[in-house]
Amino acid sequence: MLGRIIGLLLGLGLGGLAYVVLYPGGLNGQIPVLDLGPFEGLRLGLALAAGLVGAAMVIAAAVRSPTRRQAKAAGLPVIADFKFADEILDAKEAALPEEPRPFPELSPLQALEASSVPEPAPFPAAPAAEASEAVEAEPAPAPLAAIAAAAPESPPESAAEPDPEPAPAAAVAAPPLDDFDAARSDLRMHARAEAWGPAALALQRVSALASNDRQQMLAAQDAGDFARAQGRSDDAIEAYDLALSYARQAEAPELIADGLLNVGDMAYEEQRLDSAVESYEAAVALRRQIAGENGGPEARRALSIALERLADAREDRGHRTRALDLYRESEALAADLAQADAARYGADLASTRQRREELEARILA
Repeated sequence: MLGRIIGLLLGLGLGGLAYVVLYPGGLNGQIPVLDLGPFEGLRLGLALAAGLVGAAMVIAAAVRSPTRRQAKAAGLPVIADFKFADEILDAKEAALPEEPRPFPELSPLQALEASSVPEPAPFPAAPAAEASEAVEAEPAPAPLAAIAAAAPESPPESAAEPDPEPAPAAAVAAPPLDDFDAARSDLRMHARAEAWGPAALALQRVSALASNDRQQMLAAQDAGDFARAQGRSDDAIEAYDLALSYARQAEAPELIADGLLNVGDMAYEEQRLDSAVESYEAAVALRRQIAGENGGPEARRALSIALERLADAREDRGHRTRALDLYRESEALAADLAQADAARYGADLASTRQRREELEARILA
């Protein structure tokens, strides 16, 4: 019973270790980051190995082998009781006949002392002539004067000259530790390279450097993107909700629109279409207001993207006609932007036009 409990605890511990290795900085930074150093590229393999071993130990501890009564009732072969090796030898020795003792009236120690022990044979000595020849054959040690004369007067040039000192390595420029924007750039660099350990450390630095509502919103949004990239939907939803609350405290319409889009994306991925449509409609309303006040190309492009998100959610709810109207509005915005700068916005127009044509084909089918 004790072995099963120990196996169960070890299996659960290995499972927890697998989670820590696979999701560094999880639960919004509550789990410590386990830096694997040179084994950073093997993070996924190590996590899978620990998880599989832990699962095997938990299963082995939870599954009980059948008892003897259950095995007999089921017609299974009954395995004999396990014995240690010394127990088996003792049983064999007990079955042997007892040997007669040479001195039955004495104790075992006294019998051992009374028994005659043969004296060892003397080692044969070497003849005197051979010994003298062996002594004469031994070479005499060389005198100190001869050794001093054979030594070189000056050491070789290679030994006299010391090895040149290696040139100092060029210093690698590191991002400033107190710069919020530089820390976010560092985070994105590690995330694109899928170096999750350094990325988790950079995310902790971003959260620590956030000093106002805007920076707090961006830090929470980065935490949501980090969790979403690793497939941790619950952590991403929690981080995006926190980012939206900071954006509303900052009273920044653009940040609020971004937060609403992120919340709507997570609802759309979980097929909560009503919540997704509600968040997308609020984001589109803010994007319309910003584009009307600003009128810049990036503001209109952001409105076009929000319209397409809402159109996709509307189509999945079965509102294909309304979704088509949203795609046509998005295509009109993309066409105006591409006419002004085809190199920058031409790809957006082609993508929006293709999706609008596909939706029209599905409606006519």
